Amino acid sequence: MSITFSIDNGVNYVDANCPELIDRQTEPCLCLDYSDNNTPATNCHYCKGSGEYLFEQYPFEMNLANGNAATLMNALGLEFDYCGDIEPRRLIKAITRTPAALIQRQTVSGTGDKGAKIIHCGIVEEQADSYLSRLLKIAQEAEKREEKVWWG
Repeated sequence: MSITFSIDNGVNYVDANCPELIDRQTEPCLCLDYSDNNTPATNCHYCKGSGEYLFEQYPFEMNLANGNAATLMNALGLEFDYCGDIEPRRLIKAITRTPAALIQRQTVSGTGDKGAKIIHCGIVEEQADSYLSRLLKIAQEAEKREEKVWWG
């Protein structure tokens, strides 16, 4: 399970007002990993048999594992729940007074087959800084739009 922090109607707003902010990347489909001869599955839900799918990452959204979202909210001094909303000014104040060290948790880390950094069961300083930075951008954009920040 995971929790996404966002702004109301975020996808539609970005599509209509700033589509250049969407990070679009074509990725090899996972169905290729399960193929005997590296051919795409014709009935694949993701790529529809093409072997590639378009991955779109929208700005002003952040998806975290439940435990990481709870740790972040608690470090910010906010009551954690699996869904809710908050006024952006209140969130900005909480973020600016919270050091990343409050978010860090003990980790076990390693490196994946292709060199990807893998973090098990914790939050490292780099992650904590990223969470604060990304959430601040979401809150600032929500304040500009006069919307609340929501999560769920």
